[in-house]
Amino acid sequence: MPFASILATSLALTAVFFVLETVRPAEPRQPIRRWLFNVACLPFLLAWILALQLVFGPVFELLIRATGGGLLPRLFGAPESVPAQVLFAAAFALLWDVWQYWVHRWQHASWFLWQTHRLHHAESALNASAQGRHHATNYVLFLALYAPMIAVFGGLAPHPAAAFVLFRLWGFVNHANVRLDLGAATPVLAGPQWHRIHHSSRPEHRDRNFAAFFPFLDVLFGTYYRPKSGEYPPTGISPEEDANDLSAVTFRPIAAWLGAARGAGGARPAETWR
Repeated sequence: MPFASILATSLALTAVFFVLETVRPAEPRQPIRRWLFNVACLPFLLAWILALQLVFGPVFELLIRATGGGLLPRLFGAPESVPAQVLFAAAFALLWDVWQYWVHRWQHASWFLWQTHRLHHAESALNASAQGRHHATNYVLFLALYAPMIAVFGGLAPHPAAAFVLFRLWGFVNHANVRLDLGAATPVLAGPQWHRIHHSSRPEHRDRNFAAFFPFLDVLFGTYYRPKSGEYPPTGISPEEDANDLSAVTFRPIAAWLGAARGAGGARPAETWR
């Protein structure tokens, strides 16, 4: 079953990175309960993602037909040779990262959308297990806004090996609690030190480093922050917030939206709600 295989792979990667993070951690002596919380949430989130795909699948099929199968398939067809598949995977990764950059940045700019993303940033002990630490509403948002990718690529996707690296493995790499400086490659390839800046609780790092794969997108769009040598800041939203509870992964965003609708919240300035 897809669910069983995806869950097994995710748990295996989580275990491997847990061991790797003990070698040279960016933040030593992280509480094990943080890791266990993220692992416990993983099966439910994977089941939710698969359920959403059943819902959005027919919609995407309609969009594929409406766009004539997608721009690139119409122009070039499906990639068949190995070089063509490599080029296609690179193009897919780049355009996907541009798309997710702006959705991600919108989540940070909008109080309403921030509620879908808050759980991910509330992790004060950042490690590889946090790569899948997202609220269910986050996945609804990304699928609801996926139409631009369909318009370009139609139903085409990278080779399974490339898709595994991009969309299964790299999230673990980016969130790993390790001291790994990519040096001269930092503006080109996202890594754990660079992405840790995005999760930093320090004011100077707020709303920086949104890209998933290619930091030069942040350079291009004005949100790039290059980590200094040995810079591994603390992470999380605030010392007072502990989002490792059942309400955080279930009803908290909905409660925030309902509160705003009743006049108890609203589109507050950034410094008061993050």
